[in-house]
Amino acid sequence: MSNGKIFALSAPQPDYPYEARSRHLTGSGIAIISVDPITGFATDVTMEQSIGNPILDNSTVSAFRRWRFKPGSPSRVRIPITFLLTGAQY
Repeated sequence: MSNGKIFALSAPQPDYPYEARSRHLTGSGIAIISVDPITGFATDVTMEQSIGNPILDNSTVSAFRRWRFKPGSPSRVRIPITFLLTGAQY
């Protein structure tokens, strides 16, 4: 498994949902993206480590499902993510 950011062609940032932001929810987690090595499309996303809130986990999974990688990328990439009050960082 490798750092997917170096293979990413398109990496939309997760939204920081209003409900989470208004409740000052923050946290860190780790997402695992399964990648089709031929097309580079994300085929599945799971949270290896929850951010600690389902709203933030769902936002992360939703965004990372739209990521696209260079063909020939590793079949699984690991992306640490942190939500701060200023937004998502990965």
